[in-house]
Amino acid sequence: MIGPLFFLEVMILFSFIVSSLFMFVPKNNESIHKVFFALSVMLAVFITIIDATSLPSNMGQKNIMAWCALVPAGIGVIITCAKGKPNTVSKLFVMTTSVLSALGYFVFL
Repeated sequence: MIGPLFFLEVMILFSFIVSSLFMFVPKNNESIHKVFFALSVMLAVFITIIDATSLPSNMGQKNIMAWCALVPAGIGVIITCAKGKPNTVSKLFVMTTSVLSALGYFVFL
């Protein structure tokens, strides 16, 4: 369980925690919120890819569950595109994706 993939997952999770903190910091500059939202979406997708591809091929149901963790991030991106800027609900959806993927990696592996 402890190997290069584990360390990569931990580093990505740490980066996600830092970007999530800066995503919720109240600033008057809206472009900073958009940049950190985009970074959080990319990190959530990357965590999900690592989670889904690290499973063996004979665990089909767990693999499908791992890919389904991307659904909240998709909903968050749709909400952001509809509103024109990231709001708290869309940020929480993206954070949910990362939490689900991290739990999937650490629990199922």
